[in-house]
Amino acid sequence: MRSAPPAAPGPGAVFLKYWLPVLAYVGLIFSVSSLQSTGPTLFRWQDKVEHAVEYGLFGLLLGRAFRHGLAAPWSLPGVLGAMAAGSFVGAADEIYQRTVPGRTSDVRDWATDTAAVIAAVWITRLVAIRAARAPGGGAGAPRVARGAEGPGR
Repeated sequence: MRSAPPAAPGPGAVFLKYWLPVLAYVGLIFSVSSLQSTGPTLFRWQDKVEHAVEYGLFGLLLGRAFRHGLAAPWSLPGVLGAMAAGSFVGAADEIYQRTVPGRTSDVRDWATDTAAVIAAVWITRLVAIRAARAPGGGAGAPRVARGAEGPGR
């Protein structure tokens, strides 16, 4: 006797697992932006490296959330949506920094944020494609019920 396939997680579980980390990270971004000073500068491009790392991690979270938290995860609108969301948060962060004493806003910081998000979202997409093509299908592959593989398989 076969058991029924596991039920898909409910919307609350999807939100907690994939979207809550995104929202928490946005809160962290704006908390750090609220600081009047971020510490000493150790090398010339430190600010851009910090932005690339901060928004690269954000892009990974966005890519993960869009991949697992949507019905059509890797459609072109889903990929572009993840990229646009990251770029929007970067722009909002730069605008917010204008209101914080001791902080400045720079369009080059926003460009670095956007580039980092785009790269990270593409990385999550490539990892998902590679996992789906791997023997056994990987974590992101469509699941096929046993015995439903079709004739000759």
